[in-house]
Amino acid sequence: MKAKEKKFSIGRGRECDIVFADDSVSRHHAELTFLKDGKLLLTDCKSHNGTYIIYSGKEKQIRQELISPFDKVQFGDIKIDVKELLESLQLKFPSFNTGRIVPPDESPPQPKKPWIQGKRLVRCECGAVKVKEDTCPECGK
Repeated sequence: MKAKEKKFSIGRGRECDIVFADDSVSRHHAELTFLKDGKLLLTDCKSHNGTYIIYSGKEKQIRQELISPFDKVQFGDIKIDVKELLESLQLKFPSFNTGRIVPPDESPPQPKKPWIQGKRLVRCECGAVKVKEDTCPECGK
């Protein structure tokens, strides 16, 4: 049996998995998808006030972006840490483990972690993730 992606809706509507009672948030504002490889994908659902990732205090509007639990996002006027979104999902869906999206017997092999090899990952000004001492693959800085 293959591991499947799991999507959660974010918005003002009661039917959403994560609900924000704020008029700046659209009824179905965005979706958070847990991908098969363990990554998180945030997708704006054509919201009226947009979906943003906040880097160094600056908002970057997104249509679709990979995010991490250490990022901060914005839906309309609501700013929230991704970690808090994951905690909310864990409370609402206790059987869904946000830290592990595939059953233990189907866990993908773990790649070598760059920080174990002495490389430190940082977020560039443009928002991309890069090795601390390397040139950014997105913006070239």
